Amino acid sequence: MTSTDDRTEPVDDRTGDRTDGRTEPVDGHPFGPELGPLVDEVRRFAGALGEKAQEASATTLIALSGLADRLRTQQPEVYTHLTAAGSGIAAAGAELLAAYRAAVAGHESRWTAGQGAAAEKIDLDGPEGPDGPDGPEGTDEPSAKQ
Repeated sequence: MTSTDDRTEPVDDRTGDRTDGRTEPVDGHPFGPELGPLVDEVRRFAGALGEKAQEASATTLIALSGLADRLRTQQPEVYTHLTAAGSGIAAAGAELLAAYRAAVAGHESRWTAGQGAAAEKIDLDGPEGPDGPDGPEGTDEPSAKQ
């Protein structure tokens, strides 16, 4: 015997009710029969694009491994230095960037710094004192310091 909960009611319209209140077309296309072929075509295009990206990354990795092999055979001291810095090529890139920054930082600060204001040196503690040889201007009296 089956209970009434196990039975499903036939659906008259083209959409079926879901438990979350949304409806989904019965024919399998969530965007309707008009956009279904377009959605399928975009899905196939995305799949083909993903496959091409994987192939390209594989060939790039093969080329980079060939580069590392050539560097190892032609310049073993450079390769040893770069691999000792950490995780091979990634660490080498970080090390090269740090070297570039160190080399360029001084030059760049000179290039970007504008002309400073002209400085004028005023000597307040000269041999004649801060008020000049005759004391404070406009008075004939000795200064309070004397």
